[in-house]
Amino acid sequence: MLDVATIEHLAKRLKEPAWVTDLRIAALHRHRALPWPHPSDEIWRRTDIKLLDPMQGFSSTPPSELFQSVHLDDARMSHVLAPIGDETLMVRANGSWIRQETPPGVRLADLTQVAQEAPALIKQLLEADSLTPPEHKLTSLNAAFHDEAVVLQVNPNVTLERPLRFVHMRSAHPHGAAFPFTVILVGSGSSLVLVDEYVSVPSSTPPLEEAPHLVNGRIELMLEPHASVSYVRIQRWDQQAREFLLQRAILREGAKLTTVNINFGSLVSKSHVITQLVGPQASSQLYGFVFGHGHQHVDQHSLQDHQAAHTTSDLLYKAALKDHSRMIYTGLIRIAKAAKQTDAYQANDNLLLSREAKAETIPMLEILADDVRCKHGATIGPVDEEQLFYLTTRGIPRGLAERLLVMGFVEPIISQVPFEPLRDHLREELEGSLHHQQGDG
Repeated sequence: MLDVATIEHLAKRLKEPAWVTDLRIAALHRHRALPWPHPSDEIWRRTDIKLLDPMQGFSSTPPSELFQSVHLDDARMSHVLAPIGDETLMVRANGSWIRQETPPGVRLADLTQVAQEAPALIKQLLEADSLTPPEHKLTSLNAAFHDEAVVLQVNPNVTLERPLRFVHMRSAHPHGAAFPFTVILVGSGSSLVLVDEYVSVPSSTPPLEEAPHLVNGRIELMLEPHASVSYVRIQRWDQQAREFLLQRAILREGAKLTTVNINFGSLVSKSHVITQLVGPQASSQLYGFVFGHGHQHVDQHSLQDHQAAHTTSDLLYKAALKDHSRMIYTGLIRIAKAAKQTDAYQANDNLLLSREAKAETIPMLEILADDVRCKHGATIGPVDEEQLFYLTTRGIPRGLAERLLVMGFVEPIISQVPFEPLRDHLREELEGSLHHQQGDG
């Protein structure tokens, strides 16, 4: 049961300020007052949103009480704790730290602690202004029940030479609901690479067959003037997971953001990736890749929200879909009246690897300013038979030829990951998944 009593239990456990608890309760009331998205809403109508409703028989278990349920043998634990390169590694399992490193100029703290020091900032984040009512409907649940909230702060004028890699591990419990909340605050003039991984881990309690669990996640990135961030999010939830994600970035004057979102897991996924360019000369490069298989249903929405003049954004999302998987992409470029001389581009490419796989792409523009450049493009289709024929006539088995073409298709996304060991790891992971599912070549 998710109710006020759940909130009071969380507040007591976290020892949070009373005003944070009040905001939680207000968020729950807001959720109850808002309607679910209307069936005619273009951004929401292709996914059964009620599948993401934790009030339908799901319950929350505080992650600290789940820690003992993490089941990792020595080999897996050694693997988790071993860096893949020269990165600074942080590992968290069910709300408890397993490994925590912070270089000079970087602070990692629970949201409760930051709320006591900077109440105005946390209040602004929890109230989640500028979202649409349907986004508020789901995001208010995270505001009410966030059970693992972490704040990563980078001081002004800090340049991190080594990447930061943050691994969030969570046990998947049947009919459980998790509400992770990650806040990334980057001071003016600072520069860093951050890899943010979300992974399901085995539980000591055997899962029920086909029993779903929910993840209602939220990620907030705030870039102060002239900050530069490369952010990579990798999602590896298990195949019983249903996920809603709100990922929002706010860019001040001259800030630069590159994001790479890679989605491997979950049965149902609905994500909203919002980039708000609120200061002049802010710029963003946005990349994403989905590898769909089985009966996965992936629904991704992006918003490139230009609110200031002389801002730029460039988006490229790709999906490779096998079996009966389905991909829906809706992308909106919004240019405010004040955002003159803005340059925005959006592209979505989908590769169908079976006759049963499906993809839909819906680009949208909302332009209120003059003197702007705004373009979009989209493709949906199978592997090129001429390219396959060319490779097979040179002695390459068809299965291997198809894998080579898929790897070439996704390479423009993988190449944007600014950490070579991770690029190599992702290539190996994707190629291994393709080889396992083809079983030939």
